[in-house]
Amino acid sequence: MNSINFGTDGWRARMDESFTIPNVSLVAQAIANYLKRKKQTQNGIAIGFDTRRNSNMYAEEIARVLTGNNIRCLLDREDIPTPVLTYAIQKWKLDGAIMLTASHNPPEYNGLKFIPEYASPAMPDVTDAIMVEINRVMKNQAISKISLEEAKKTFLFSEIDPKQAYIEHVINLLDKTLIKKKKFTIIFDPLFGTARNYLPQILKQLGQDVTTLHDQLDPDFGGLSPNPSKKNLAMLERTVIEANADVGFACDGDGDRSGVVTEKGEFVRSHETFCILLKYLIERNQSGVIVKTIDTTSVLDKMVEAFGLELVEVPIGSKYIGEVMRTRNGLIGGEQSGGLMFRGHIAEKDGIYTNLKILEAIAYFDKPVSEIINDITREFGSINFDQLGVECSDEKKPEVMLKITSSLPDKLDNEKIVQVLDIDGLKLICEDKSWLLIRPSGTEPLLRISAEASSKEKAKKLTKIGKELIEGIIQ
Repeated sequence: MNSINFGTDGWRARMDESFTIPNVSLVAQAIANYLKRKKQTQNGIAIGFDTRRNSNMYAEEIARVLTGNNIRCLLDREDIPTPVLTYAIQKWKLDGAIMLTASHNPPEYNGLKFIPEYASPAMPDVTDAIMVEINRVMKNQAISKISLEEAKKTFLFSEIDPKQAYIEHVINLLDKTLIKKKKFTIIFDPLFGTARNYLPQILKQLGQDVTTLHDQLDPDFGGLSPNPSKKNLAMLERTVIEANADVGFACDGDGDRSGVVTEKGEFVRSHETFCILLKYLIERNQSGVIVKTIDTTSVLDKMVEAFGLELVEVPIGSKYIGEVMRTRNGLIGGEQSGGLMFRGHIAEKDGIYTNLKILEAIAYFDKPVSEIINDITREFGSINFDQLGVECSDEKKPEVMLKITSSLPDKLDNEKIVQVLDIDGLKLICEDKSWLLIRPSGTEPLLRISAEASSKEKAKKLTKIGKELIEGIIQ
């Protein structure tokens, strides 16, 4: 039996290795045991999947196991974005959901994650408890399941389609009148993912002209990873220019992260997307707690300070953003990897809704994206960010981080270090507000190095210093 590690993003593995029907059954049984211990069996568990190969087959297997354990389940027969499945929990007050997705991982991967009843990424107490159950099932191999035909004869199995409810909810959150005043030309690239059946329909209902790329079902994602990065959005950049479009939008494979391209065909970094939407919300007289992960631009700090708001900086991971958004009624929260959450919606990343809010901001400012970014740069400074990784085995990570902690320099590139944050790795903040972050990756055998400074050259110099510091210890 292959090892299974279950965290906030659930369990991910290659389908030609350990992501198999027997292992999916095992994890489903572990989740069923967790739910039974919590006495959460009657309100229903929604089951959804993205566009990956065999996902509908895995979803049916999960349904067989849940109903075999007398747990009510609701299966969506069509591929569905993660935020839409999450909204279903909130809308119908379900006991949770199981989503089959490997997000932006390559096509040979699949994954399974559990979303709790609070409709937000699972916190460690939940995933740790499920991991305990996985280990128990591995030992006793006791898996209960029934056929779907048998389940359909009871109240335990039904089908669900939250698409229309989600679309109505999202449209009601938007300033429809503002958006409909102008007809924008929009190019959208869902990267063969689940958002292909959502964002274009919403944009058309808002009276917009939208052309969709890569909108066919392709489990191989055109040979790419369904990640809305600059590298993967070259066609979107070209098409925006060729079509003289106002903006380009993208989503990752399961629709929880966004990508934006300016009217000039220039890729918009996630830091800039966050800044645009923060500026827009403030301009619309909204206030509240702003949540950002430790690796996100300090330009946000300047904006928050200028407008007298409260900033909460959290470790990297959507679960930490979601927790603050839920418990503090946060206004907006986001991370460097491109996921944003909004008050009044769900405490979960939503790339579809993020793109719609960018369109709303363009309509409000009556300016293209590039000009809004220029306005922010003039007022708060430019974003000069760099990031790289250094190979380091999972076994060595604690030892290396401990040695870095015990041998910290006083300065970085002749700038005095004035603050050290250790909520996630080590973040060294200098007198001139530049910073260097070194942290162990939670998903790969790497130590990740991030830096921000007054210039691109200095940011690169800081990541080089971080790399040399790590390599000196590893060697």
